[in-house]
Amino acid sequence: MAKNSRTKNSILNLLTGFGGEFLVIILKFVTRMVFIATLGKAYLGINGLFSDILQMLSLTELGFDTAMNYKLYKPIAEGDMKRLRALMRFYKTVYRVIGIAILVLGLGLIPFLHFLIRDYDTLDKLGINGPLIFVLFLLQSVSSYTFFAYRSALMRAAQKGYVLNVIGYFVDIATNLIQITILYFLRNFLLYTAAVVLMNIVKNTVNAAVTARYFPDVFKKGEEKLSREEVVDTFKDCGALFIYKLNSVVLKATDNAVLSIFIGLSIVGVYSNYLMLYTTLKKVLNKFYASVKASMGDLFSTSDMDRKYRFFGIMNYITVILYGTACVGIAVVADEIVESMAGGSYLIPQPFALLVGIELLFAGLKTNLGQIRNITGVFRQMWFRPAIGALVNIAVSVATVQRFGIYGVIIGTITADLTTNFMVDPRIIHKYSFKNYRPVSDYYKRNGLYLLLLAAVGAGDYALSRCFLYGHGWFSVIVHMALCGVTVPAAFLLVYRNTEESRYLRKKAAGIWRKMRRK
Repeated sequence: MAKNSRTKNSILNLLTGFGGEFLVIILKFVTRMVFIATLGKAYLGINGLFSDILQMLSLTELGFDTAMNYKLYKPIAEGDMKRLRALMRFYKTVYRVIGIAILVLGLGLIPFLHFLIRDYDTLDKLGINGPLIFVLFLLQSVSSYTFFAYRSALMRAAQKGYVLNVIGYFVDIATNLIQITILYFLRNFLLYTAAVVLMNIVKNTVNAAVTARYFPDVFKKGEEKLSREEVVDTFKDCGALFIYKLNSVVLKATDNAVLSIFIGLSIVGVYSNYLMLYTTLKKVLNKFYASVKASMGDLFSTSDMDRKYRFFGIMNYITVILYGTACVGIAVVADEIVESMAGGSYLIPQPFALLVGIELLFAGLKTNLGQIRNITGVFRQMWFRPAIGALVNIAVSVATVQRFGIYGVIIGTITADLTTNFMVDPRIIHKYSFKNYRPVSDYYKRNGLYLLLLAAVGAGDYALSRCFLYGHGWFSVIVHMALCGVTVPAAFLLVYRNTEESRYLRKKAAGIWRKMRRK
């Protein structure tokens, strides 16, 4: 297959990653509005709760996907088809086992659903068949590991994720249109959920066919197998990555469970609107990291330590700008969006939106650190940190939710990040990924200054938004989103205009602009 440059592949992945996502986001918001208008809070709560329970079951994957992606970069770069055939055969077998394990564990949870939902009896009054709906959510999760789903990893590791992005957008748009039609004309939650399962199968099948066309030699029948030693080594990496995955899932997926157990299902429905903003922004911004991941893997496998560390600093700078803008945006505009979309009864007073914004910012910093960890193979050196983080999150969330209500679950997540992730991860990455090339104190000092600037800009944007065009529905939302989207990046590019990071961004932007003009 033809190879493009790292920059070109990253740009293609980025453009397709963001391109169709905005239309999908609009459709998802429309779907949410129709959902609220036709079904209401209780259905919204059960939708969020079951989604999070199934996310917990995805822990069965054990971090296998990340461990295998790390192993794909080198044989793809070298064109080693024999090695790729062995890896993908192993990938296929493990994915089948994962799908079966999730199915069995999920079915085993059905008798205990009434313990997870405080007001479970109200489901019968609303005509909601809890076990049946849960089975559909379960099938949705299982379908993510079946129907040739494993093949997509090969395309993304080969820097061809933009091909799958386009397919994904068509499927997502079709899914949302089908769901809107079902909600508007039938008001049927069962069919609404089943549509996702069906379209997920369609997406996996199409992705598999496309991957086979790009890599026809990889999926030919053969006897290639990984050695026993490599299989054991892979599962050792998976053991460490499982703890990371546990931490990631616990930090978000337990929120709805804690709320449902200690407060009730209705508050889960109210919280889900803010959670939707959080997950939407995170998904959009993570497109950037997904688009450059394979190119970074190639760069880190061929470059010297100075170039690696400088690129790490640039990625950290970009992360603060991207996620800092999103953080300020949620803190300033989230309440206006929720009120315009669902009504005043779905609002949660400040500082809830501010806490959600801070949580998103920390998630971004963690994503950047995790990207470095994954492409350099530093899996086992930090296995203890995410385990401690998960325990801290659960303990603080349970303790604070009884005193502060819904604010407590966000406080728990933020506390876990501050006391574990940012105390340990930068130190371990500097030690193992960068061999102590630069002191970790440089990272802390730099980000401390970044956060001070971000806080100042955010406070100004919040004050200005409350004085200027406040309370005009979606018009206010658009104006205030534009305010945040301009002021945060502008402040960073102005204050840090003479730094290496800003010069790099200007150089790359100018190069892309020249190429676009020539074409």
